[in-house]
Amino acid sequence: MKCIFSLSFLSIALFFSSCTESTTTEPKDESTNETQEQSLEPARITIEETSKPVLFDFTSTGCPGCGSWGGPTFESIIDTEKNNIVPMAVHIKYGDNMITEVSEAIAENRTGQYFTPQLWVNNKNGVLLSGGRINGTGSLNQLNNEIDAVQSASPEVFAVVSLISNETTVAIRYKTKTVSDVQGEYFVGVYLMENEINDRQSGNPNGSKNHNHVIRASNKGGFGTPISADDLTANSESEGIIEFEIEDDWKMKNLYASIIVWKILDGNYCVVNANNNLIF
Repeated sequence: MKCIFSLSFLSIALFFSSCTESTTTEPKDESTNETQEQSLEPARITIEETSKPVLFDFTSTGCPGCGSWGGPTFESIIDTEKNNIVPMAVHIKYGDNMITEVSEAIAENRTGQYFTPQLWVNNKNGVLLSGGRINGTGSLNQLNNEIDAVQSASPEVFAVVSLISNETTVAIRYKTKTVSDVQGEYFVGVYLMENEINDRQSGNPNGSKNHNHVIRASNKGGFGTPISADDLTANSESEGIIEFEIEDDWKMKNLYASIIVWKILDGNYCVVNANNNLIF
């Protein structure tokens, strides 16, 4: 499989607003003490333009190289690029507590060698090996060059998202707009992400660390739901609301949303473009 196509096919602009509110009730009739719960629905949103590549960190808490090189390199690129990329830590292997069906599906979608740590920009592995060892300087240069190449693509599809939550549920509204006609099988994945998850990390001097950009859930599997052919024509728009039930170990204040548009090429899902709500 070769994920080779013009990265200007689709680009996404994403806006995210978070409003955390407790479920409230209001008496309808004092004699019966009946109550009515407020509707959990994000506000209407309008299109905002931007374009970002995805930086995948294929990692594991049981991987020494992930703690000594992979994670620090992932974080250093994020610190440099800040809001210009979409970081996504894909946890796999060794009984990692942050493994999900979503992370496993994205990891299995890779081509070529499978190993950790591995850093990819969209559809390309940026880790170079020399004599069976990671070439740190060469890998960093390749990753930065690929980020620059993806960021230079011309956007043709835009999207926005907003979020509202109560004590048990997060609801995300998303909207996309296609600027020009495109063809093929496209999917939109909406991902609920979490930062500052403290867990073990082999290769880290402290033995544990705060893990960021961890995938908690998605709208469907690793790659989301299909974009209809009608929504891939020029000036067409699509909109939807995704709800997630909050798990006991998730921290509401650390949750945010990411979105990726994928295209199937030769049987594999290839990143076309992405964005998130995260603001550094």
